[in-house]
Amino acid sequence: MEKEYKNASLRSIAQKAGITTETIYGYYPDKAALFGALVSEPANYLREWYLLVQREFDAFPAEYKEKQMHGYTNNALEEFTNYVYLHFYAFKLMVCHSAGTEYEHYIDSLLEIEIEHTRRFIDAMRNLGHDIPLIDDDMSHILSGDFHYGIFETMAHDMTRKMGLDTISGLK
Repeated sequence: MEKEYKNASLRSIAQKAGITTETIYGYYPDKAALFGALVSEPANYLREWYLLVQREFDAFPAEYKEKQMHGYTNNALEEFTNYVYLHFYAFKLMVCHSAGTEYEHYIDSLLEIEIEHTRRFIDAMRNLGHDIPLIDDDMSHILSGDFHYGIFETMAHDMTRKMGLDTISGLK
């Protein structure tokens, strides 16, 4: 957390942990593998869970989506946020200090899921007769990005889970 991924060395990590660099190498072949060990499980779980939630909602009839969208997304958002805060340091490390790793664009991977399913939701609402303006992928990325980055900004600023949920509730 102190030096970010690019500036941290296995030597300095070992020294801070009170172990030898060789001990780290006994478990991880390099710094990237160590970083992955710290963040991969929660990152992969959240991405897969988020995709599942989006696919589940996508499978509902359009009329159900129209009536339940806010309740469904509010529940999913709370579950999402609770999971992120349950793994606070892994996500903070990933979203704040991962430049140079495969996790550098993690939030963008969530946005890709969001954009695809937002497009499907808009199509479903149009099929019900709602006059919804066309939103291109760039604008959808901007709007969704503001929201998703906002969620993780609560962690970047070391907000408690309650403060984070209160802040996120204000973003909806």
